[in-house]
Amino acid sequence: MATRRFRVSAVWILSLLVPIWFAQPWPIAAAELNVGGIDQDGGTIKGVVKFSGRQAKRKRHRVDADAYCAHAHADKPLLKEKFVFGKDETLQNVFVYVSKGLEGKKFDPPTEKLTIDQKGCQYVPHVAGVVVDQTVEILNSDDTAHNVKLLSKKNGKQNNAMPAKGMVLKKKFGKAEMKVEYRCDVHPWMSAYVHVMEHPFFAVTQDDGTFTIRGLPPGKYELSVWHEFKVFKPDKPSVMVEVAAGKAAEVTFTYAPKKKRKK
Repeated sequence: MATRRFRVSAVWILSLLVPIWFAQPWPIAAAELNVGGIDQDGGTIKGVVKFSGRQAKRKRHRVDADAYCAHAHADKPLLKEKFVFGKDETLQNVFVYVSKGLEGKKFDPPTEKLTIDQKGCQYVPHVAGVVVDQTVEILNSDDTAHNVKLLSKKNGKQNNAMPAKGMVLKKKFGKAEMKVEYRCDVHPWMSAYVHVMEHPFFAVTQDDGTFTIRGLPPGKYELSVWHEFKVFKPDKPSVMVEVAAGKAAEVTFTYAPKKKRKK
C-alpha cells in the first residue's frame, strides 16, 4: 500500500508541471480507423491484410499491481497487443499508407481530433495515424492515475501526469514521423503508436483486416505497410498501385512469421 501511495503522489507532483489538461465531456468517437483519405472525388484503394501461418496464442499482461486495473480485468484478462489476429486469417493494427506519389502536395490538417483513451488500463486505439498539426487528445477514462510518456525522435519528448479520471491532454505534432510511441510509467504494459503523416491517405486494419483509402487524385502511388511485431514480415512491404477516378484498386498484403535461418 505504501508503494501505491508513493506512485500516486509522484504522479500528482508531476501534474503541477502539466499546463494543458481539461476536464470535459468525451468527444464523439472518430470514424473507423480502417477507412482513411478524404471524402472527395477521386479514386480509392481497398484491400485486406492477411496472415499466413500458425496463429500464436496471445499472452496476458500481469496487472495485479494496480487494484483498479486488476478489477477491470477480473473477468476478461488484458491480452498483449503486439499481434492481434482478425477474422478469416487476417492481421489487425497494420498501418497502411501512401508512401510515394504525393510529393509536393500540401494538405490541411483535419478539423477532427484523434482521440486516444486510457481505458481499462490500456491505450485505445493501439495504433493510429494523424496529419501534421492535427489535434490529438489523450483521455483518462480510468479511475486511477496514469502518466502519458511520449517517445519521439522528431517531435520531442513529454512525460505528463493524468492522476484523475476525466482529464484530457492535447498535443499537435509539427513534423512527420513514423512510430511515435506513447507509454505509461505507472503501468509499464501500456503502449500505443501514432504515425504522423504529411497527408491523410492512410488507414489501420481492424478486426476484419480490411482497409479503404478514399479520395486519391488519379495517378500511380506506392502503398506501404507497417506492423510493430518484427517477427512478422509482409510478402511485399510496398506495392505500386494505379488509381483511376471513380474506381477502386484492390490490394492484398500477406504477413507471415520470418523463416528461421538454418544453422
